[in-house]
Amino acid sequence: MARPMRKNAVLKLGGVGALAVLLLGGGLQLASAGENTGSTAAQTVNCPTVRDKLPAVPASAAAGVERELANLDEEIARQNERLAKQAANPQGGANFINNAILGPLKSKRVAVLDRIEINFNRAGAQRPNLDALATCGLNAPGVASALNSSVKAGNAATGGNNTTAAAQTVNCPTPQIPAVPAQAAANVQAELANLDKQISEANARLAQQAANPQGGANFINNAILGPLEDKRKAALDRIEIAFNRVGAQRPNLDNFAACGLNGAGAGNAGNGNAGAGNGNGNAGNGNAGNGNAGAVRTVNCPTPQIPAVPAQAAANVQAELANLDKQISEANARLAQQAANPQGGANFINNAILGPLEDKRKAALDRIEIAFNRVGAQRPNLDNFAACGLN
Repeated sequence: MARPMRKNAVLKLGGVGALAVLLLGGGLQLASAGENTGSTAAQTVNCPTVRDKLPAVPASAAAGVERELANLDEEIARQNERLAKQAANPQGGANFINNAILGPLKSKRVAVLDRIEINFNRAGAQRPNLDALATCGLNAPGVASALNSSVKAGNAATGGNNTTAAAQTVNCPTPQIPAVPAQAAANVQAELANLDKQISEANARLAQQAANPQGGANFINNAILGPLEDKRKAALDRIEIAFNRVGAQRPNLDNFAACGLNGAGAGNAGNGNAGAGNGNGNAGNGNAGNGNAGAVRTVNCPTPQIPAVPAQAAANVQAELANLDKQISEANARLAQQAANPQGGANFINNAILGPLEDKRKAALDRIEIAFNRVGAQRPNLDNFAACGLN
């Protein structure tokens, strides 16, 4: 079942976040590339629907089948909550999601599907074979899981597969911070990381709310956005204090505490070192401060124009878009280091940064094309999006 993940990658590639430039203006070297990229929208499980694959359900089996379809949906909701927590606070290695979420989910689905088959058998009807419906994959961030609970058993011909509402994300303003004194940089960076963590935690709660709504009309304002504003006020106040302690003018960041909501599936601004990328959010939108940071250049890469992504290819495409972001972050970190400590001749940036970046992008874009091809979709031509220039 193909669902469009994106019509194209919407963010402008290139550029570093406000603080990365500002810290360099204050004399601080950039941290390792790829850190503090802002929170990402949580993935959801992509399980084949069952109701529309069933033959006509005997009346005597309907209650049992309906109960097991509800069990399938409840298990999807539970695993989506786990994925939301994983997005907010990653744990385990590269195979954690497969081993700790998708694997156990398959085992549970095998048992439920077997009980559905038994319900048919007990009613004297031919037992369907549902084994192929046990294995689940992953949707792209913000894409809802297909459910089975909208139509009563026996109406398989009508389809009727509900989907959970895609989760909203918080929309927080990027603090406009002036040039950061070197003595205050570590404290400011720590608090910007706190702001990102707070956004991730709020987005995880919003994902849980989308999967299992609770409370009244004001629940999100009272239980998520209100506490988030209080936490942001405290972190922004500590940033102001960090300036004050080293004798610099204390900025007024009060207006950056309150957050709103993005539409379902949209991401939000990050506050750390990383620049804007290919994901679903609007990472790193800060403005540079008043320092020597104007000499720092950033890579200017074209945004890949990707057609609607088949659901089966979504996880692979998303992984490669993340690779493109990481490549940009690494190149920008090298450019920042080059600005602070110039080396090589006139062609150093072309030969040592832009050239290798183009090669890496070609490989990632080729893997995106292959992801389409493997699921029988038309392979897009992304060759023109490999080469980058400089901002």
